[in-house]
Amino acid sequence: MKKLVYYFVVAAILCIACKEQPTQASPDRVVNEDSGNVIHTAPAEISPANKAKIDNSRSHAYALIESRSQGEDAYSMLVVGWWMYEAIFAGGERPQPVEPGYYIKFEDDFSYSYGQYQDVQGGGKYHLTFNTDNDPKLIMVDDNPSKYPEEWSILSKENVLILVGSNYFGNNPKQMKLVKDLNPPGPGI
Repeated sequence: MKKLVYYFVVAAILCIACKEQPTQASPDRVVNEDSGNVIHTAPAEISPANKAKIDNSRSHAYALIESRSQGEDAYSMLVVGWWMYEAIFAGGERPQPVEPGYYIKFEDDFSYSYGQYQDVQGGGKYHLTFNTDNDPKLIMVDDNPSKYPEEWSILSKENVLILVGSNYFGNNPKQMKLVKDLNPPGPGI
């Protein structure tokens, strides 16, 4: 009888300890904000010093894209279909599911666009290279001049793409999971 009570108490403690605690700071889903979804955020205000850093980083990223795209073509694994955001992980937090319909579409001409369903919210230039010592690298420069460029390590398997931020342009605390869909995103409900 004592063993049964003991097991019950241990099970109750484990259930309470493992119960998900709600937090005010992190919503259940990543949602749309005024500056775009949290995946493609832009700062509301930029100091002149930060603007100079952003401009310098963007110039460097454009130069990297230009030089790398001279010798490499776009990869069909990236440009065929739409990549639907499934989850985002921003350093220290648990992965958060993304509101349905958010996508990114890569094109053969090294451009990309992103949005939700039929609403295109932005775009830019990118380059993916497999000519690295480690994982393949993806550089993205948004058309919005107030956004820093981003570099991602790519982990992929079949129709899943994991973007792991690198510290080269400072997006290292982020990771994202995307799933390929061959059809354009449908209308929202």
